[in-house]
Amino acid sequence: MVALSDMDIIEYGKMVSILSKRMISNAVIAEEAAQEVWLAVLKSLSSFKEESKLSTWIYAIAKRVIAKYAANERHHSTEFLHDYITGDDRDIPDDVDMDNDLWIKSECDRCLTGLFHCLSNEARMIYIFRDVVQLPFDEIAAIIGKDEPTVRKTLSRSRTKLRSFLNGNCRIFNPNSECKCRMNTLLEGIDLPTEYQRIRDIGKRISIFRQVEEVLPTKNYWENLVP
Repeated sequence: MVALSDMDIIEYGKMVSILSKRMISNAVIAEEAAQEVWLAVLKSLSSFKEESKLSTWIYAIAKRVIAKYAANERHHSTEFLHDYITGDDRDIPDDVDMDNDLWIKSECDRCLTGLFHCLSNEARMIYIFRDVVQLPFDEIAAIIGKDEPTVRKTLSRSRTKLRSFLNGNCRIFNPNSECKCRMNTLLEGIDLPTEYQRIRDIGKRISIFRQVEEVLPTKNYWENLVP
């Protein structure tokens, strides 16, 4: 019987948590979904025959469980999202129980998760598996249950849609954009674009959502389930 090592729990727990967090807008439900994946993995581990990679097997379970939770997530048009992110500038609440810069980054992170909802659930999952978790196309195709050309086409359309919207509406993605979101003034104080540019300079070209995972403290909803 295959056993999960501590490194497996760290690696797959982190990635499943990212998938759940990006697929589900409610943080409490996202954590619940990720923890259900953990329980499903443990329950089925004895049946894993090593006919596929362990990662493929775990992510296939994650896809099934998280898709069930995400079924009721709303799919928004980019027109709706434009109205969603604009409005009066926000202020940091007086009762914030974290560092101000971290609160600003966390609020931007929530916004980016909301923006994902211009994609269908399946398109969003494919995008996350490829551009955030960075799985190869053949593995994504096996997880999703679609052929590789379909996965590639869906990803290309998703990238175009997200890039087009973010280029004109998000100063994190494009520091020169005419961003009018409610976090705009607060962002000037910590210069997130510079932080993300530092990541671009260090590593290969990666998506804005992958960069967010590098800058913000990473959640691993599995860790508090491990004895």
